[in-house]
Amino acid sequence: MNRRLQFIYGLSTAALLACSASPLLAQDSPSSPMAGATDENVYYPSGTRLQSSYVVVNKDLGLAATPKASREATTGFAAASEIQAELPAGYTLGPASTAHITEATTGAESAPAAGAVPMVGASDKFITVYPLQYNGVPLSKGSDYMAMVSGSGTLLVKRERGLPESVDGTDPSVTAEQAIPVAAADAKDYLGTAEPQTSTPTLEIWVDEAKQGHLAWTFSVASASLTEPKARRYWVAALGEPLVLNWESEIYSTHQGVITGQLWSTTPFDGTANRPLPGLQVLRSISGPTATGPDGRYGFDSGAGAANISADLDGANVDLQNQAGADISRTKNGTPANPVDLNFGSANDNERAQVSAFYWTEKAHELAGSILAPTDLPNLITRVNIANSCNAFWNGNSINFFQAGGACPNTAYSDVVFHEYGHGVDSRKGGILDGGYSEGFGDAMALLGTRQSCLGRDFFGDGTCLRPATDVILWPPAPGENVHAVGRRYAGFSWELIQQLAKTYGENGAYDIASRLVLAAAAANPTNIPDAVHLSFLADDIDGNLANGTPHFRELAAAADSRHIPRPADPAPAIAGGVGVSAQFPFTDHKTVSANENIVQVNLHLDEESIVHISANSSAQSTAPLSFRTGFYNQATQSTIWTGSYRNVSLSNASQWGNFGSKYSVKLPAGDHTIYWKIWINSGTITLSSGSLQVETFQAPAMMAIASTDVTTMDGLPLISPAAGPESSETQSVDDIGEAITIDNGQ
Repeated sequence: MNRRLQFIYGLSTAALLACSASPLLAQDSPSSPMAGATDENVYYPSGTRLQSSYVVVNKDLGLAATPKASREATTGFAAASEIQAELPAGYTLGPASTAHITEATTGAESAPAAGAVPMVGASDKFITVYPLQYNGVPLSKGSDYMAMVSGSGTLLVKRERGLPESVDGTDPSVTAEQAIPVAAADAKDYLGTAEPQTSTPTLEIWVDEAKQGHLAWTFSVASASLTEPKARRYWVAALGEPLVLNWESEIYSTHQGVITGQLWSTTPFDGTANRPLPGLQVLRSISGPTATGPDGRYGFDSGAGAANISADLDGANVDLQNQAGADISRTKNGTPANPVDLNFGSANDNERAQVSAFYWTEKAHELAGSILAPTDLPNLITRVNIANSCNAFWNGNSINFFQAGGACPNTAYSDVVFHEYGHGVDSRKGGILDGGYSEGFGDAMALLGTRQSCLGRDFFGDGTCLRPATDVILWPPAPGENVHAVGRRYAGFSWELIQQLAKTYGENGAYDIASRLVLAAAAANPTNIPDAVHLSFLADDIDGNLANGTPHFRELAAAADSRHIPRPADPAPAIAGGVGVSAQFPFTDHKTVSANENIVQVNLHLDEESIVHISANSSAQSTAPLSFRTGFYNQATQSTIWTGSYRNVSLSNASQWGNFGSKYSVKLPAGDHTIYWKIWINSGTITLSSGSLQVETFQAPAMMAIASTDVTTMDGLPLISPAAGPESSETQSVDDIGEAITIDNGQ
C-alpha cells in the first residue's frame, strides 16, 4: 500500500461544498480555510473560454455485430477514423477511452439464451472524447473532439471544441527551468513560500478565448501541507518571454457532515450500520490475494489446513491511508471447515472514518463505473483523518477528508465522498473545464448515490441541511458568484429530472434513467452546465436529431426549465389528431395475468407518417419465482411483439414487487393505429399493481429512415408464446411498417 504523504500532482483538483450556509440552517457556518479567500488568490476554470460546435452526422460506421466486451474499442477507432479524415493539416487525435452507456430497463433485465454472448443493444450509446495534438504537441484540456455512436454503429453526433485558428509554434525557446521560477514568483504570496513543490513541466498548446494557440509549459505549484492545502496549475509561455498565460486554483475547500458508529450509514442522527465491504482485497498466508464481491463475501479457489486470512481497507478501487496513525487491519486464523469471517468493528471516530471512507468510495466507483476506463481512477488514494477540520478536497489524484473539529464533524461520510469522487470523475474525463459544472456534478453524484435531496444532511444538527437540491435557483448566475453556488443549478436540474421521471417510471426507474443521462453527459466532458444539459438530451436521443424529440424529452425539458437552464427547442408539433395519448389501470382490483395477454391499449390517429415514442411501466409479483416477457405491437394478435421493445423479466423473490416496463420508438404511416402493451407468460400467474402506457407522436423528418428489423427471433428465442399447446404451424405476414413477423397459428 502506498504510504506517501507528500502532495501528488495532477491536472486539476476540487472539493465539495460552499462555505456559506443555506438559509435553511439554524446557525451560521463555521469558518473554513477558504473563508477568507479573495479574487487575488482563487481562480477556478470557466468553460466560457471554449467554443463548441455540434454537428449531427447520422453516418453508419459499418461495424459488424459485436459482443459488448469488444465494441468500445472498435467504436472508438471507427469514429476516430471519420473525424481524423476531416481535421486540418497538422492536427491528430490523441488516445482516448470510450464510455459505454447502457440503457437500463426499469425493473427488468433481458436474459439471453443459454450460452449466448451478450450483444450491444440498439439503444446503447458509446461516447468518446479525443484529445487533440498539433504536430505532436498536446492541446490543453477542452480542445478536443467528441463522438457519440449508437449501439447499431451509427455516428450520431460529433463535437469540435477549442480548436485554435492559429498556433504560434511547437519548438520552445523557453526552457522548463526558466518557466518554473516565473510561476513560483507569481504564486509566492498565495503559497507563502518562494520554493513551492512543482510537478514535472510538460509542453501543451494553450488556446485562449480569441482561439489563438500558444505553446506553453504547464505544471502545478503547491505548498507541502495536507492540512492547509494550496495549489495552482500554470501555463507559462514557451516562446519569447516566459509570461504567465493562465493559472487555475487546484484546491476547493469545503464543509461537510458528521457520522458515527462502525460505519456511518448517513449521519449521526440516523444511526450506524454494519455493512458488507465490497471490492476489498483479502490476503491468505498460503496463496495470493482475492477480492470480496458485492455482498462482501470472498472465496479462494483451493487450499487445505490452517491459514491466516487478513485484510486492510484497500482494494482495486481504493487505497485507504489514515493520517492519524496506523491503518486498521484484521487477521484471523482458520481452516476450510468453517467460514473465516473478518469484521472491521470500529472503536472510535478515527477507525469509523476509515471504514466509512472505504465503503462510500467503493459505492461511488460503482455508481460511476459505467463511464470509467480501467485507467481512470484505479486504486484511488483516499486519505482520512487529516489533522484539520471543516474541509475535504480532491487534488488531482486523491480524495482527502478531515477530522472533526471547529463545530464540524469528520468529513469521511457518504455525501462528501460521493461529491469528491465526482470531481475525480470530471477530472479524468478530459479535465475540469468549468468549476461551476464540476461542483454541480459532484452534487449530482451525491444525489444519485444517496437517493435524497440534501447535500450535507444534519450538518448543523438533526434535520438541518447545508445545500438542498430542492431550492429553486435560476440560471444564469450573478456576476462574481462562487462556483459552489453556480453548481446548485445543475444539482437542482438533476433532482428535478429524477422527480419528473418518477411520475412514469417509479423511484427505481427514475434513478436508473437519471444516472444514465447525467453520467453520459459527464463522459462527454461538458464545457459548462448548459452544455451538460444539452449532452443529456443527446445521450437520450435515438437518431442524433433533437428536432424530433427524445424518449425522455418531456422530463429533461421540465427539469431544465425548472432552473431556466438553456436547452434544445421543443420538437416539431405533434401531428394533428395524434397528440400524446395514454392509458392506465389502477392499483386496486389488481390485474392478474396467467397467459399471453394484451394488458392495456391506446388509440391514435396520424395525419402523416410520424415518429411514435412508446413507454410503459408497472410492477408485478408472484407467489413463486417465474419469468415472463413484455413489449408492444400495433396489431391485436397476442403472439407478436416489436423486437426493439422486447424485455425478459424475472421475479426471483416470491411475493415481492418488482418494477418492469419497456420503451420503443418506431415510424408509423398515416392512419388509425392501436398500440398494445403485451405480456407473455409460459406458466404461473403474476399480479400487477397500477400501470400506465404512454404514446407521443412527432412529425418524421423527410429524410429519416427506420431500418427494417427481423422480429422472428431475439437472442435465439422465438418471439412467440412458448405456452403448452398443439404443435403450431407458422405463417409469414407483414405488419404496418413492413417488418417481417412470425405468427404462431397454434396460439
